[in-house]
Amino acid sequence: MVEGAAMGTGPNAEVVNDRAKLIMHRLIARGLARDPGLVEAARDVLARHRADGRDYDFIGEWERLLDRGPDRLRRILVARDERMTFLRSCSPFTTARGVNFRDPALRLRIWRKARMGFPGARVPGKTSGALAGRDGEKQR
Repeated sequence: MVEGAAMGTGPNAEVVNDRAKLIMHRLIARGLARDPGLVEAARDVLARHRADGRDYDFIGEWERLLDRGPDRLRRILVARDERMTFLRSCSPFTTARGVNFRDPALRLRIWRKARMGFPGARVPGKTSGALAGRDGEKQR
């Protein structure tokens, strides 16, 4: 059985959100390959957090990760361990200059991709299995 999904129910929202954040960070890792300047943009986000009086533990942790350089950081961003799952939830990259996840169409594509593979998961506007015709329309 897929993690987070019980038999006969849809996927666990937290697991889907974690998958979506992983997908976003895969895109960010690709962006870092093209533009290592994204590291400085992420540093700027963390500096703004500190300037606003936010002194969360994750800020220092992200600062240390950013010091590892773009190539190593790209591998770290997509690590599938518990700590990176948490750190992706408070990532400085998602609001950094040069990164834009505000586009509703992009967010929907990421969400749909994150839901894939769960038993009983339905993607709005799609039919599947025996109910789907060759053109994707429901057969009667």
